[in-house]
Amino acid sequence: MVLKVITVLVGAFLLLQSMGWILDPSAAAAGLGMTIVEGVGANTQIGDFTSFFFTAGLFAVLGAIKEQHLWLYGSISLLGSAAIFRLLSVFIHGTEPLVSAIVFEVLISAYLLIHIDFLKKQNS
Repeated sequence: MVLKVITVLVGAFLLLQSMGWILDPSAAAAGLGMTIVEGVGANTQIGDFTSFFFTAGLFAVLGAIKEQHLWLYGSISLLGSAAIFRLLSVFIHGTEPLVSAIVFEVLISAYLLIHIDFLKKQNS
């Protein structure tokens, strides 16, 4: 039950982040250390970040509520790959890492893997 509640809270947090990108994209961008670009780039930036947080949050909530581990893989894929590509950006392009985001993405991905393992054992 505790895993379910934590996963729903993680999903709700991510869904709130997606709402932030729609309702106040400048503040949402600032939270990630960036500004909204101009023109069609803003459309891409807002749309992509909203979809990222919405999908990761939705899949986490669905996986927890339905108690079906397959839904959680979507969240792990998005969050885990974001951490990987952030690190690649540091090593390949010399960018400054957003350490808090990388740590969050890695920890939540690891946590969701633990939740998956629990659900698999519970359903077998």
